[in-house]
Amino acid sequence: MDNDEFLILRSGEATGLVTPQEALDAIEDAWRDYATHREVLSTPPALGLKGQDASFKVKGAVLPGAGLAGFRMIADAAGGAQDWFWLADSASGRPIAMLDEYWLHCLRTAATGALAAKWLARPGATRAALVGVGRIAAHVPACLAAALPGLTELHVAARRAEAVEEFIAKAPAGLALHAAPSIAEAVRDADIVITITSATEPFLDASMVKPGATVIGLGDIEFRADLLGWATRFVVDDLAFALTTGNAGGWVRSGALTAEAVTARLDADVGEVVGGAKPGRTGDGDNVLAIIQGMAIGDLALAALAWRKARIRRLGIRVGLGAAPNPHLRGPTPRRNRALLR
Repeated sequence: MDNDEFLILRSGEATGLVTPQEALDAIEDAWRDYATHREVLSTPPALGLKGQDASFKVKGAVLPGAGLAGFRMIADAAGGAQDWFWLADSASGRPIAMLDEYWLHCLRTAATGALAAKWLARPGATRAALVGVGRIAAHVPACLAAALPGLTELHVAARRAEAVEEFIAKAPAGLALHAAPSIAEAVRDADIVITITSATEPFLDASMVKPGATVIGLGDIEFRADLLGWATRFVVDDLAFALTTGNAGGWVRSGALTAEAVTARLDADVGEVVGGAKPGRTGDGDNVLAIIQGMAIGDLALAALAWRKARIRRLGIRVGLGAAPNPHLRGPTPRRNRALLR
């Protein structure tokens, strides 16, 4: 691919380009970049915009080690969501690619949760619980199996029993999956609990999980505030973003906890844990709570990997960004520009 070419991966073209193991490795490397450089996320971490019939969000990041930067751009409308990633050379600023990120983002979120489990779960963990059976949760079994080869069983729960059965039937071979009759039954004996739901009310509290467990929240309003009191170790990915959304954001908005109280309890972020600056788990008896809302650096890592693999496979559309072949072809005149906007 020529250096002046811009690659476009259309809807669905990035699907399957990245394996769970590749996703884990890429995100782990990105977290190490986060540990080393720290200033890798946009300011603010997420920028929102209200349109007429859609809402927009942009999250940016840079990977210093790879020399790449980019923005995840999400649009939510009544007719559905659009999820794209814009990739650029971080030194020259040259645009490199635009990728449909829907599938990549689902994989990124699941891989992030599995990677947190790898770094935070007690050694010898064999049993995990998954609450949620949506499009992101579908990637969790394969990601967990790759991240924690010693894990042997995954107990799955959701609001509808038939959805759990369908989820298990479609899951890839690997972990032994079991349909739990309730959330309480799924998490009761689990060494690792992962939640990824769109819940608007908390459903998990401290009385439901066993001592020494690792509880990882990837979704919306799922945890009661007493879980923070249960935790002896508290880890996030990006605190500033976590305080605005998901479980921690829900505690703050509801008045259950203040932002200052949540901040005071923080032991480490994932970059500090992976980089060795701070421990995640200090002993088998630790109760570990991790709130992982997903950083754009993870999206960037997977977008970069998909871009490289798409170039090798000659996928997508290529657009030249060099000088126009005919300098006399300049596009619409100012008068025509005004007409186009009417």
